[in-house]
Amino acid sequence: MSLKLIQIYSGSMPFYSSHTNESKLVNKLKVLLDNKNLSSFALSKRANLSPTTTRKIYSDPAYIPSPDVLEKLCLTLSCVPGDILDIRGNIEESAVVVSGVF
Repeated sequence: MSLKLIQIYSGSMPFYSSHTNESKLVNKLKVLLDNKNLSSFALSKRANLSPTTTRKIYSDPAYIPSPDVLEKLCLTLSCVPGDILDIRGNIEESAVVVSGVF
């Protein structure tokens, strides 16, 4: 799995911005929030996160939140990281080849 992680320091607080190559690691926050009938803005208030942050994660499946943000999301939504993140690509392609379905 190839994951680009850029760390930019602004003072003492690191900022992480992560996008995946070929969309193999994706976030499914939109699906999770839609199932809970919760807006990204409401989540930002509950998780004590910026509305811009939650909106970015909600609207861009290729955007992968930092570990700190992911932890806040999981604690607020009573879930585990695997409920928010998913791996797509090679795993699905391998399953197709192994099963003989083309």
